[in-house]
Amino acid sequence: MFLGLLKAKPFGNISQQSQGLLKTALGLPNPLLTRGFKVRTAIKKFCSDCYMVRRKGRVYVYCKSNKKHKQRQG
Repeated sequence: MFLGLLKAKPFGNISQQSQGLLKTALGLPNPLLTRGFKVRTAIKKFCSDCYMVRRKGRVYVYCKSNKKHKQRQG
């Protein structure tokens, strides 16, 4: 029953094989990669497009121009 999932292809990209195996095993497509928050005790704005938001008792920094500037205080 699971022998088809365990067969390895002799030549090919390992990451493609593992992604295919994961997709086949779970029946779901792979999740899209998104940039997460940097978690810091002291947050600050990096550029003029950064802005602070307070939600659920936490302070977040978002940026319109550079997604790498996203931060969360915690």
